Amino acid sequence: MEPTMNNTRTDLNLPAAGRRRPHGLRPQVLPQSLFVGEVMQRGLKHVARDRFRGASTVAQLEEISEPLLIRTDAAAAEVEALVRLPGGALALIDTGYSQVEIEVAAETGETARAGASMLRGALEAEPTEPDRISVAFWMRGHAGGEVRHRDIDAPALNEIAENYSAPVLAGLERLAAMRAPERGRLILWRGDPGTGKSHALRALARAWASWCSAHFILDPDELLGHGGHYILDVLTWEDEDDARWRLLILEDAGELIAADARALAGQALSRLLNVTDGILGQGTRTLLLITTNEPVKRLHAAARRPGRCLADIEFTPLAVEEANAWLAARGQERRVEQPTPLAELFGQVGAGPVEAEAKANAFGFARALGE
Repeated sequence: MEPTMNNTRTDLNLPAAGRRRPHGLRPQVLPQSLFVGEVMQRGLKHVARDRFRGASTVAQLEEISEPLLIRTDAAAAEVEALVRLPGGALALIDTGYSQVEIEVAAETGETARAGASMLRGALEAEPTEPDRISVAFWMRGHAGGEVRHRDIDAPALNEIAENYSAPVLAGLERLAAMRAPERGRLILWRGDPGTGKSHALRALARAWASWCSAHFILDPDELLGHGGHYILDVLTWEDEDDARWRLLILEDAGELIAADARALAGQALSRLLNVTDGILGQGTRTLLLITTNEPVKRLHAAARRPGRCLADIEFTPLAVEEANAWLAARGQERRVEQPTPLAELFGQVGAGPVEAEAKANAFGFARALGE
């Protein structure tokens, strides 16, 4: 659906009728341009900014402020607005995909901060439910990175513990218990398809939610292989709490750390390693988690270097005893005689509640955008 614009007032310095809009000024950036212009004209010297989880509607903005310009995009659930607040303050409000960004300009810092606080109190969402997490999904846009935020279901690790062999579970538990690691920024999860890597991603993001935000990269090759705007947008993304870390998740991205990565992907491997312990990642509190189906012998030695690699977990099929215990816990009489991947076990269970459980567990992390 095409964006629609709703001018609720006409006392702004808008372009004269028939005058061509400046080159490159798209409807999406019109509120920002007007905000900057009005701030400069009125001499508002103090600006307060904030970003938080939430949403807004046109009716809600009209109730708490005096809208000057509102742009809506129903297809993307986006609302951009330029509004007037008490005390002569102006505010630019940008909401969409469960995120709200605000800028409040005023003659004094106290007025600007008060306006930002009022907007946050009115528009902020309730805390995420314990079994759900907020994830930022990144993709390459026209001028850098574009992000969409979603709350998705995430199990606790102990709820899915029986899905993993004892060595894998031990590694996951050690990793989930970590807080703000001092050394090692790269996490490798490798193993055959169907061994539960995607489901464990959600559990780890939930375990770390109190100190680390989750960022899923939809196009890892674009992030690391084309220019610098995209990766800089991701690395400099501002969280509500400066002390929080961020976990960049690159699913099925083994080609970036393969032994022949430099020959096939150019500078992608170098940039990836630079994020973990080079200048590019300095001061960003960033962790990288890469999942791959590639065997360890095909991975580049530099990616697994001690001191760089925080954790290297190989996801393996469940042992015979573990697999049969898994089936028995679900009321299945059939048994296996060899180590069996989790996905294959789900494929062996019958219809009914167990089938529903299998469907809930057999998914790729990127599918969360389509939930």
